[in-house]
Amino acid sequence: MSTNKKCLLVMMTTVLVGASLCVDGCKKTEAKGSVDLCTKCGQVKGGELCCKPDQTECIICGLVEGSPGCCNIPEGAETAAVCTTCGQMAGSDVCCQPGQDKCSKCGLVKSSPGCCKIPKN
Repeated sequence: MSTNKKCLLVMMTTVLVGASLCVDGCKKTEAKGSVDLCTKCGQVKGGELCCKPDQTECIICGLVEGSPGCCNIPEGAETAAVCTTCGQMAGSDVCCQPGQDKCSKCGLVKSSPGCCKIPKN
């Protein structure tokens, strides 16, 4: 194989690898936005209600009653988030599924964990 053909083959391989990396990177940047929840209290992480004392705890899950994470964050979870597009728990089976009723006030899925509780991007 001549030097020109080898050079061309190396360049084509480099372009193909680079293109595949760019395509994969684009998919990652298209991910839906989310708001992190505090796994200790269930409120929006870092928000004004996060770990605020004297909030009523849920008798079922132990998180703050009525918080976005209440009865939605599995015990022992290290991270949790609510999708800002739909209001459901990020990555759950119902996250961004079509046909769900929307709340007229916040525009998120009606009765979802984030409904009227999280800022929508």
